[in-house]
Amino acid sequence: MTQRMNLEGRKIRFQFLSVLSHELKTPLNTVEGYLRMMQEKKAGEYIADYLEMIDRSLFRIQSMRNLIMDMLDLTRLESGKKNRVVEPVVLGEIARLSIDAFQAMSIQKSVEIYLNCPQKVSVKADKKEMEIVFNNLISNAIKYNKDGGRVDVNIGMEQNLVVIRISDTGIGMKPEDMTNLFEDFVRIKTEETRDISGSGLGLSIVKKILDVYGATIHVQSKPKEGSTFSIFFPVETKYL
Repeated sequence: MTQRMNLEGRKIRFQFLSVLSHELKTPLNTVEGYLRMMQEKKAGEYIADYLEMIDRSLFRIQSMRNLIMDMLDLTRLESGKKNRVVEPVVLGEIARLSIDAFQAMSIQKSVEIYLNCPQKVSVKADKKEMEIVFNNLISNAIKYNKDGGRVDVNIGMEQNLVVIRISDTGIGMKPEDMTNLFEDFVRIKTEETRDISGSGLGLSIVKKILDVYGATIHVQSKPKEGSTFSIFFPVETKYL
């Protein structure tokens, strides 16, 4: 069992490094090209031409940052129990930290984010891993939303489960797009998503983290109406 997990871990690392090297090469070349054009004053005659190149460069840098952050999350997850600190985690506090972290992104798209957590709901988990879960889902809800859209983060109790629901009013997905959504390196490629940066690892990492605690995640979505990701934690969280 351990040997198989090690082999799977090496396979994932090899795949990720291959994707990483390919995905970093293009934006690095692009940013370098823009900077050289500006340095040589070949970007145009007007300040607007230079500002456009700066915006394009910032977009490429954000793409590279996302890739690197996913690599760090994957490395942390693969390190396993030796670095995992399991303790009661107040989910509303983690959600608020994540919302604050992506405030600039939400303002840029005029997306309003609402947090509804009427009580101090907690689960036994690693705080850093819960941050990764919220960061991935909330950032996706903003990225794939429409300008002027809305994100709702609801946390509460339902029977014997702690339930987290993150809903958006974004572009949504077709049923066939959701089949392999939580697998490694899966990205939905459409006309609407082609300019949205991502490594295809975020939701896979979320699923791997939730599996550790016996939690499950489900998605409901309709094209052009939005998506809802629902997480179900057992009240007595079992650390696997």
